[in-house]
Amino acid sequence: MQFRKTIPAIALGVVSLTVPIAASAGTNSSSPAIEATTADSSQVESATLTDNNGKPSRSLSVKAAPKGAANEAATRSEKVFSTGEVTGEEFSSIGLSWKKESAVDSGLTAETRIHRDGAWGPWQNVPLGLDDGVAEEAKRAGAPAFYTDDADGAEVRFISPKGSLPQDLKLSFIDPAKSPATSSSTSSSSSSSSSDREPRTAQAGQPDVKLRKDWGADESLADPGYKTQPSIKAALVHHTVTGNNSYTQEQVPQIINGIYIQHITVLGYGDFPYHFVVDRFGGIWEGRKGSIEMRPGTEIPGILGGHASGFNTNTFGVAMLGNFEPNNSEGGEDTGPDPKPTDAMTTSLADLLAWKAGQYELAPEGSTQLVSAGGGGTNPHPTGTVLDVPVISAHKDVNVTACPGAKLYETLPDLRKQVADRLGSA
Repeated sequence: MQFRKTIPAIALGVVSLTVPIAASAGTNSSSPAIEATTADSSQVESATLTDNNGKPSRSLSVKAAPKGAANEAATRSEKVFSTGEVTGEEFSSIGLSWKKESAVDSGLTAETRIHRDGAWGPWQNVPLGLDDGVAEEAKRAGAPAFYTDDADGAEVRFISPKGSLPQDLKLSFIDPAKSPATSSSTSSSSSSSSSDREPRTAQAGQPDVKLRKDWGADESLADPGYKTQPSIKAALVHHTVTGNNSYTQEQVPQIINGIYIQHITVLGYGDFPYHFVVDRFGGIWEGRKGSIEMRPGTEIPGILGGHASGFNTNTFGVAMLGNFEPNNSEGGEDTGPDPKPTDAMTTSLADLLAWKAGQYELAPEGSTQLVSAGGGGTNPHPTGTVLDVPVISAHKDVNVTACPGAKLYETLPDLRKQVADRLGSA
């Protein structure tokens, strides 16, 4: 990918881009410039926004809070940091990440506007839900992948009450279309890869679950083999907060692939964070490798996920594709006051949970005990803390987070009953 500041030009960083980029007419040479570097994957281009001390690079302009504010004492240190308009090749998601050990201003917010079809869209909030400590393999902290649809430009601004930014803050442009797994020219050469595997057997009660190859997983990015664990005691329900609740059915694979690439290439995970994803049309998708096959008494009794800080052991994670927190409070397009999951979505979620609960002999309306592995971040429970939780729980039941959104969370009692009814255990 090649990206440029429309005002001013881009300043090339560690890796030279293949096409020389000239400054726009009337460019102010004293303005900040994006320093573009290429990530390890061809699907990602990243720009470094702060150094290892959190000092803004030339990529960001900095402005103090407006004078004369109503609460001048509270806003005296507030600053606004902006990338300016950055355009270039097409991408479909953006990602924000930072040094895992970095302190983050608790009041920090981010906004973006996207350029597509020759025009700039409205400003949208970008969720900054921390992934710090969510999975042992994570190397960086960061926000969820923010789906932009096919775009060729973005402007991002940060508002910090304390006037500070995280250390080694990066903005990444993600283009899953560059994945070899989604390229027809290379798909035939990888016919023997694990991305093309079929489930070993048709399992009793199994709903239609699409394989990783169906959303275009580039298996060369993920760690080899399976991340196994001895058992499953609970399911944790999430939402993805990927910025768009009105996505089309055709866009679903691209959104899921963006989550995958953000977590592996940008955040340093070994694989997809969730075991399964459910879209608003009722489609069920395998996320983490081996999640379809896992069941007791086999060589894959369980798959260790990367979805809940300190509580990945003995659980599996299902992410609902969208944002179910009212009034856009978690970012993305306007969710309105009542962003409930669709009937197709909840039906498929119940089918999926009944299948796995049946395999592991879990009581859908019962409770279980989970032991915290610590890790900090969104997990407030010290190592060894025992939590009593419902067998079908939500991310917020074990971590400090709004996930899976208030409108999805309030459906869980009925969901548990639906799962129990499917298993004949009501």
